[in-house]
Amino acid sequence: MRSDAWVPLAATVIALEFTLALLRRWRLSRRSYLRSWLISFVFFTVGTGALWYGVAFGWSSPSLRVYYLCGAFLSVPWLALGELELLMSPKATRIMAFFLVLITINGAFLFGAVPFVASKTVVGVAIPNGKDFFPAGVMVAVALSNSIGTLIVVGGTLWSGWRSRGRGPAAASRFRGTLLITIGVSFAAAGGALTFIGKENALAASLALGVAIMYFGFVIASRRPGAHRAARRRRRDRNRDETVEPGHLLDRDVDASSELVNAQ
Repeated sequence: MRSDAWVPLAATVIALEFTLALLRRWRLSRRSYLRSWLISFVFFTVGTGALWYGVAFGWSSPSLRVYYLCGAFLSVPWLALGELELLMSPKATRIMAFFLVLITINGAFLFGAVPFVASKTVVGVAIPNGKDFFPAGVMVAVALSNSIGTLIVVGGTLWSGWRSRGRGPAAASRFRGTLLITIGVSFAAAGGALTFIGKENALAASLALGVAIMYFGFVIASRRPGAHRAARRRRRDRNRDETVEPGHLLDRDVDASSELVNAQ
């Protein structure tokens, strides 16, 4: 495997771990926004996996199509749907989800069937620029899905922060985590923009950094405020109860000895 492939491999591993964490969380709560984020990161993981494969072993038509479909076209809109599900009524978001499913199916046919420009062949390990292979209409769809999705995520995060003012540490923790997720999305989107203008070398690094920030934000947003401090207190109390000076018995041992004497 080429040395350049370690960065996209790291992005794929982090994205996979993030996806599994979302799956575990969604199985516990069945919240709709977690389902949408899970779908988003399934696409993101497949997209970064295609990126790693292309950089490590050489690009082909299938790997290029999978990368642009999953990583560049579908991941951000599903993340944006999850943000809307946190802010809007279930009825409205169900309608949006229905149309997003149609867009996903249409995108699968579009990226799977559209011929490359001038019947170009995908070769080499350098990250291909999509505008050199896909028609202009396809690249416009990619740009719109990323820009609109990113604006929804950023706007939703700012609105959530405004609404969470004075609502306690739990709301503040969720906002901080969501803000980090938004920053991570911005890094990933910046990588896509750099690729679009011909700066492909920065893509893998921006994706790895972006998904790492998003994962960290999810951990913060999911953590119950004060839980780590309560766990430390429990461990400290347990260690104190189990630590005695030489020649002394624990209270429970004294009680057990008294009960034995009385029984005799």
